[in-house]
Amino acid sequence: MIRCLPTNLTDIDVYYLVRKWITGGLSNVMHRVNRSGIDFIKRIQYDKDNKKVTVTTTDHRITHVVGVDFNSLYPSVMSSEPHQFIRYTNGKMYMCGSQTGKIIGDNEHSKQTILRIINSKKRFTADGQLFIAEVKGHIDQNYINDFINFPPILRNYEFTTDERTIGSYMYNHMKNNNVKTDQKQKKLTNLTSTMGEYMAFSSYYLWFLIDDCHFIIDDVKQIVLFNKHDQFNSFIKEFTKNRIEAKLDENKEQEQFFKIVMNSSYGSDGMNTEKYHKVKIMNKKQTERAIRSNAFMDEQKISEDSYLVQMNPENCSCKTPLQVAFFVLDNAKYWYLNFIYNFMYKCLDMDKIHFIEGDTDSAYWAVSGNVNEDFTQQFNAVINDREFYNDNAKYYFPTTRGDVYDEKKILGLSIERQGISMIALAPKNYMIETNYNCNSKIKLKGVNQKTNKITKEQIVDCINDGKITKCVNMRLGQKNHQMSQLAIEKNGITGIHNKMVVLSNQSCCPYIFGLVAKDYSYQDN
Repeated sequence: MIRCLPTNLTDIDVYYLVRKWITGGLSNVMHRVNRSGIDFIKRIQYDKDNKKVTVTTTDHRITHVVGVDFNSLYPSVMSSEPHQFIRYTNGKMYMCGSQTGKIIGDNEHSKQTILRIINSKKRFTADGQLFIAEVKGHIDQNYINDFINFPPILRNYEFTTDERTIGSYMYNHMKNNNVKTDQKQKKLTNLTSTMGEYMAFSSYYLWFLIDDCHFIIDDVKQIVLFNKHDQFNSFIKEFTKNRIEAKLDENKEQEQFFKIVMNSSYGSDGMNTEKYHKVKIMNKKQTERAIRSNAFMDEQKISEDSYLVQMNPENCSCKTPLQVAFFVLDNAKYWYLNFIYNFMYKCLDMDKIHFIEGDTDSAYWAVSGNVNEDFTQQFNAVINDREFYNDNAKYYFPTTRGDVYDEKKILGLSIERQGISMIALAPKNYMIETNYNCNSKIKLKGVNQKTNKITKEQIVDCINDGKITKCVNMRLGQKNHQMSQLAIEKNGITGIHNKMVVLSNQSCCPYIFGLVAKDYSYQDN
């Protein structure tokens, strides 16, 4: 192995472990309606004695909303670029190389060995051991309220969309609009525990949960060890520089090229070949034989003696280092959370801020700032540790106006958008008013807004009256050798959000192990 670069997994059990727990970027909503001058900052509180969750409305009136965007998040976290806010492995996130070992926690001795590796003080040095550990655990109940307003365990959770689980408000909304309920779903969301299950985490993410989030490991199932390297650094730095130069030259095509190359550089490592289908052109006799095969899926005649035949292969192979994709995605979650808890929580008054909506590499916040300033004040009015902010903001935010190299620095971030109000119906489904002239930016996943006129009023009607808006997307389709333009009607604005328990005051609370929807409530000020 040259310089500890990654090689393909050869242990089938490790392959299935990594494949099972690969999770993409978080997309979630915690407070749906955020209007400046009207709505107030809300706080979620957990009563550990009575096992209840309550949303309280503070006296802090919202003045504006602000969204931050991480610079090329996935390339950044695979760059192994040093950063002041990385506590581990000598100040930089190494990338995993090849598997070097595996320990199954099937007895007390092996469990203690796994825990010693996880908790080793070497994690703060260059000798820190990279791993993927499958553990069961929870945030210490004495500290849940420090994290419940943005729970730091970002993992897939399987639940049933029944009234007992998702709550009567969202359940009735789905029922009233003939949307299927009482179905099992698995979604990526914010949690305060592993929900009584074993979940796998990369080393950096698990270290962060233990050291900064009071995460207690209840049990360990296994740990997979990897060597580490920083050999992607020169590639990411070079392509980042090339992208910036293309931007300065106003060469949008080249800028997009470098962006796509960096963002997809790890993506092929995570492709799931189990879901690939083979499509072959066969003659009539070959097609007849294929139809009798257990692997046959579909066929379509394309000429007198030629057919397109779709087969589902009985076997597949993983020809890429799957662990790289796992580490990139988990390290991105660590870096997202690290900014929130080790920067924002350290220097901003979080009683005057609440999380609205986030999508992989962006996070939007409602802020109760200075009423005498406009909506471009960012976080300035809620800084409560000016010295910490002045000393450390430069490691994240751009410091020189107009300096694109500083603005797009690796592991940095910038202000994506600001506005006076934001309504976030569901993940990837929001509207933000970007100025005082009612100009708005609307995002709707899966809806072509060039052919569908989406308005602020439709989004407001969904909140106030539960109205679902239908949309029509156009696509090309083939039938009988003829290409046609097809109109596909779908639900455009649904307002359906079941990654959390949505209350009628439009706050969304995380699922907590052992609680049901009736354990959640809210209080107005």
